[in-house]
Amino acid sequence: MRAYIRLTGETAPAELTGLTDWLSREDAFRGRTAVERPDTPPDHMGGLTEVVIVALGAQGAGTALAASLSVWIRHRRPSADIEVTGPDGTSAKVSLRNVSEAEVEAVLRRVLER
Repeated sequence: MRAYIRLTGETAPAELTGLTDWLSREDAFRGRTAVERPDTPPDHMGGLTEVVIVALGAQGAGTALAASLSVWIRHRRPSADIEVTGPDGTSAKVSLRNVSEAEVEAVLRRVLER
């Protein structure tokens, strides 16, 4: 099972790199993260967003990812939004500027624990 994390906004590319580094230092996700860069059609200049893919192997990995993302969010002041898609295709988009840490973790758990 996989979870997909997409960031949007002006600082998204830098924040995505930071998120990937963050998750790769977590024991539960070391070796289980990858960045997917969509192919840009020849007649386009780019602008497609990258996605962090996290393999959720063990039971409870969704809860661990929700907790880790909540801590990562707390330590950032990004102008990007985060969109998480869980293994069953359910997704949530959270504006990091308008939501409390407890609300962020609760939303992410609902998506990732399915």
